[in-house]
Amino acid sequence: MKESVKKLRREIYKLVAEHARKLDNLQDVYTAVMESIGDKLSREEAEARVRAALGTFEKGAIPEVVDFPFISVIEKACTGHGQDCGCKIACEPKAIEVKDDKSPAIDLDKCISCGLCIIACPEGAIADKTEIAQTINLIKKNPRVYAVLAPAFAGQFGPEVSEEQVKSGLLMLGFYDVIEVALGADMITVKEAEEFIRRMDRGDEFMITSCCCPPFVRLAKSYRGKIEGMVSDSVSPMVAIARFIKAEDKDAKVVFIGPCIAKKTEAKLPELKDAVDCVLTFEELAAIFEGYKINLAEISVRMPITDASHDGRIYAHTGGVTSAIVSSVKSMRPDIEVKACQGDGIKECKRILDAIEKGTLDANFVEGMACVGGCVGGPGALIPKEEGAKAVDAFAAKSSVKEAINNGTAKILYGKHKDKVKLESHRM
Repeated sequence: MKESVKKLRREIYKLVAEHARKLDNLQDVYTAVMESIGDKLSREEAEARVRAALGTFEKGAIPEVVDFPFISVIEKACTGHGQDCGCKIACEPKAIEVKDDKSPAIDLDKCISCGLCIIACPEGAIADKTEIAQTINLIKKNPRVYAVLAPAFAGQFGPEVSEEQVKSGLLMLGFYDVIEVALGADMITVKEAEEFIRRMDRGDEFMITSCCCPPFVRLAKSYRGKIEGMVSDSVSPMVAIARFIKAEDKDAKVVFIGPCIAKKTEAKLPELKDAVDCVLTFEELAAIFEGYKINLAEISVRMPITDASHDGRIYAHTGGVTSAIVSSVKSMRPDIEVKACQGDGIKECKRILDAIEKGTLDANFVEGMACVGGCVGGPGALIPKEEGAKAVDAFAAKSSVKEAINNGTAKILYGKHKDKVKLESHRM
């Protein structure tokens, strides 16, 4: 995506946050944002971009609750790059078609919602819906809205901004509390380690995971038969931590914040929509901070973050899930060998799944990440994936607990609510 288009997106997101802070009616927010944009864009393109930033691709009322689909084409923004456009090249499932060198069309039956086409499109003509205004209204209307931060958040808001300052900034926005999704990752790590042991004891060839990456799980489950049955039944750490928060606090609402556009789709799936109320990307959160005129680097009160283990925090980059689960398996059953393989990016994931189908992969545990680099390479991230991975490892090293299996907070929360919190899902 061109830098000028990125700045335009960010400006629209900031304006949405700025006006949603003052106005309760979303239709009024739309009108105010359109007036603020003025003649910077054609009226038709401005309407499409602002409506997407307010959670809809349709004309009519701005919705209080955002729903499917989450990715669409803004035709007036497309300048017709044709068959060689980055959006088509980036789409491994071949869900994007460009006919007669016109605007691309998305086949939603093939789309795995990874969002990689959005950042690959030079003109930003493929857009995702945001829940910026809906999140702000949620905070206004509910006194107990929790922000749950994806493990990739470390370092995202600049080298001068600490993780503790990010938490303080979120509390300044009005969130009741801020919890690491990595705490949910700790719970899922132990669950998946136990599942791997059970599968190996009964003679399974493989276990396939990355529960935290819905596009990969969706891709794996598209392989019918043997591979489909090898996919772990775990919910994502996002869903897990949200469900435990709501079990602990019956009045809780939950907003997930991460680098992933696919989480927007995951959060609305019928079997999972009880968990997370809104989803924001880091890009969208940064725009909210701008709209509220909150400079994270200037925050002096830094709220401590001590929820998760080292292993839960490293879920944010490729290999982290494997490292966490292998560590727990070794603690539980040192006699079981884990021969792991990681798919780094959707193309490599597909190659590995093809090899499993052909019976040529020498491994018994497979981790898949749709984005190259893992979550730190997600389309909603703010910094290069290499910088993100370093920041994640540095933050993980600060944890007083190394292994997920030894996280006392996770043990207490899980023990208290395990009978009413479901951690299995067969629909992704």
